[in-house]
Amino acid sequence: MSALSYRSRLLCEPRLRRDGVEHRVEGQTRKLGWDGVRAAHAAEVGEPQGVRTIVFDLISAEPDGPVALRLDAEPGEDAQQLARALAQALGGRARPCLKGLASDGMPTRWYPDLDSFEEDSARELG
Repeated sequence: MSALSYRSRLLCEPRLRRDGVEHRVEGQTRKLGWDGVRAAHAAEVGEPQGVRTIVFDLISAEPDGPVALRLDAEPGEDAQQLARALAQALGGRARPCLKGLASDGMPTRWYPDLDSFEEDSARELG
């Protein structure tokens, strides 16, 4: 997967469940089962002294190639709780950056913008 082919889609109204993530698509509730997630990673995106968020990408195998299904959270306790839930649900498919956020509450990766995050993620996922 090259940086140009990294596709992402923001999940609308995501809700973590025991068996996956429920979200809305065109007014309908859909579920991405945990077994449909190949990998997951997280990073802080934004300026350290400005607007920033923690971005979580769940890599899903789609018929036309992998897609990153994206969730986000405010830095701090919200992000750590989400990271913990994702790391527990995904086990070994959670990348070290996600596991680190889950255990330490601090992201181990930072990017000034989404383009930089996606370029690096595409290289990592290869």
